Amino acid sequence: MNRVLLLFIFFIAFTFAVPQAHAKTKTLQQLIDETPENGTLQLSNVIYKENVVIHRNITIKGSEHTVLESLNQKPAIEIENAEHVSINNVALQNSYLGISGKKSQHLRFENLHFKNVRSGIQLYNTNDVTLKHLKITGIPGHFSKKGNGIALYNSANVKVHGNTIQHVQDGVYIESVNQISLMNNKIYNGRYGIHFMYTKNAQTTGNTFKKNVTGIMLMMSENVKLDDNQLYDQNGLNASGMTLFQSKLIKIFANEFQNNRTAISAQNLTNSTIKKNVFLMNQSAIELIRSNEENQVKRNNFIGNIVNLRSDGTGSQIVQNYYDDYAGIDVNSDGIGDRNYVALQSFGQWMVRQPAYQYFIESPSVVLLNEIDRQTNVIEKEQLVDQEPLMQSTMSIKRKNTMIVWKLVLGIGLVFTILWFWRKEIRG
Repeated sequence: MNRVLLLFIFFIAFTFAVPQAHAKTKTLQQLIDETPENGTLQLSNVIYKENVVIHRNITIKGSEHTVLESLNQKPAIEIENAEHVSINNVALQNSYLGISGKKSQHLRFENLHFKNVRSGIQLYNTNDVTLKHLKITGIPGHFSKKGNGIALYNSANVKVHGNTIQHVQDGVYIESVNQISLMNNKIYNGRYGIHFMYTKNAQTTGNTFKKNVTGIMLMMSENVKLDDNQLYDQNGLNASGMTLFQSKLIKIFANEFQNNRTAISAQNLTNSTIKKNVFLMNQSAIELIRSNEENQVKRNNFIGNIVNLRSDGTGSQIVQNYYDDYAGIDVNSDGIGDRNYVALQSFGQWMVRQPAYQYFIESPSVVLLNEIDRQTNVIEKEQLVDQEPLMQSTMSIKRKNTMIVWKLVLGIGLVFTILWFWRKEIRG
């Protein structure tokens, strides 16, 4: 009797177990293919080891521990000729390439975690793309052996917002893209943080770049706004916060450059503006090479830099900047120095032509040479001359105005408090 009962229980358990085991063997590709057009696929906490292809409109939502690993050097996810694809909350790891997209539009990738990948995302001929809250970490080794975190080619209307990218070659590589917005990204430990090539109508706002060879590399591009970014510690050999090459209509506004080898290297830049930036403790703040006379360097703060401005002899409009080494006075108290500021330094000019000379900065001979320059620059009228140097840092003015507002608020609050106690005493 006991044997019969045991056999019956085994039979029931086996009957119910077989369908469940069969369900778990479904691949991610099968699940995608079974999802109706414009449908939503909700994934559970499963590790999928495969490569998938998407040709339909679909929304894929992962769970807390949904993981996809590629089996080979093909993309873990390949999207082609799709109209609407959204992927959310999935980890892609140990892959040669995370996601590839071609000839598609209305793509949205959000809350994806790329870990130990050679390249994160590559998109070709796409339109209306949103890449948001991605975490991309590349493979160990020199960046020359790595791919890019995000690479965009021949695309338009792209948003790259709130991502963290590190240990890749270029954080975001952009080639022949029109209308792109890059905001609030953090990019560390790569070759170039953002690399623009042949790009039009771009805005780069609120990003942080740290310990890259170059924070922003901009080449052959047009109508680009670079504002409110923080660029720290790009201080290796030939490193720079921004390198701007052969581009026009570029606006560099309200950025903070700190501890970079060269904060801005502007090479063959035309009709562009460098305005209201802070250059703090850089080896060289601004380098101007083959600069256009229409370029403007205005109302910037130069504080604690070894060299504030250097050029190859070509000119730009330099006006109303603050220099912490300015020795002039302001007799009429209009906030403008009464004597020109001349940034021309012989050694700075040599460093433009021979970057290896940077190793001799602050050597006794260079210190003496700079002092000779200060004495002889009084008669300089053209090169690197600011005829209206500011007597006070605009940073200080901003802080001072903020302090005045707080003092006013506290003062009003104190007056009302005293009146309240006074009225209470009278009534008592």
